[in-house]
Amino acid sequence: MKIKTGLLSALIAQALLVSAPAAALNIVLTNDDSWNTHNIKAMKEALVAKGHDVIMAAPCTGQSGKGGSFGFFKSVKVDETKADQYEFCIGDVDTSQAFEDYVEGTPVMSVLYGIDVAAQKKWGKAPDLVVSGPNEGNNLGYMNNNSGTLGATMIALSRGIPAIAVSGSENSLSDATQGPKIANVVVNVIDKLEASRADNQPLLPAYMGLNINTPQDIDASLGYRFTDVGWNGGGIALKFVEDFSENEMIVGYFAQILFDQGAAESMEQALAMAKGMLQGKQGIGFAPSDVNDSNENSEGVAVKNGYITISTIDGSVQATRAKVALTQQRLSGL
Repeated sequence: MKIKTGLLSALIAQALLVSAPAAALNIVLTNDDSWNTHNIKAMKEALVAKGHDVIMAAPCTGQSGKGGSFGFFKSVKVDETKADQYEFCIGDVDTSQAFEDYVEGTPVMSVLYGIDVAAQKKWGKAPDLVVSGPNEGNNLGYMNNNSGTLGATMIALSRGIPAIAVSGSENSLSDATQGPKIANVVVNVIDKLEASRADNQPLLPAYMGLNINTPQDIDASLGYRFTDVGWNGGGIALKFVEDFSENEMIVGYFAQILFDQGAAESMEQALAMAKGMLQGKQGIGFAPSDVNDSNENSEGVAVKNGYITISTIDGSVQATRAKVALTQQRLSGL
């Protein structure tokens, strides 16, 4: 039996229509690096290209490491100059203000603006999904407790809204080509979730989210790996350092920034400049450490081994039932 060319084309087009996602998602997009990063712009562009309806609500300034922090009962500014593009940033930018008058727009505050204000005005309801990121640097293991990317994710989960935290390697800070690649990973995950969910059900069950991390060389990744959050923070631990110039990791970090910005002609010059700038300065830095977690199924280990990791999160700090039983046993008789 022969099918005419025109009819065949129509049948193929109809098949493609049938196989497309049943409905676009209403998505609130946020991060902790500010609304003006390569990564968040690439993420919005990729989601919109897939047909999703996106509101961007992010901090006006970098808020990395702010975790779940927020300011309450204090008036905070919202920049609505890009409201026609459904892009909003939250927080003060005038650093000449007195400390007590300056109100930062943390990731938690930003995503709540997206959920409670912008989404209600645009859709008349909560979003179907919150995407937080992509972060400029991985969020792994115990370090997730300090992450603004995860802080925004957790507050969304507390509302019963499905949420995905996504973080790329540090090279996404200076390499604008990384953002679209990371965004493509997230789009693929959302497509898969959309295709596999039951009718009239949310994208993910209530209080359940995902923490996705991509490796430094995303093009040569070993593929997706389902991981546990674990403790390993990607081979680093927090440390209070009395003199930044004596910490090789901190000096190297600032030297790389100076070199990338063209402030130094060579890495050797950048290292010397960084040492001089950091001489006698103290504060929180990083030190190499696996925090006694070398399990290959921990996301901090797997992403450094070259995998795209997906950890399932629920925002709960509840210990396992075995640890609960141990507590009851040890404190028996109270």
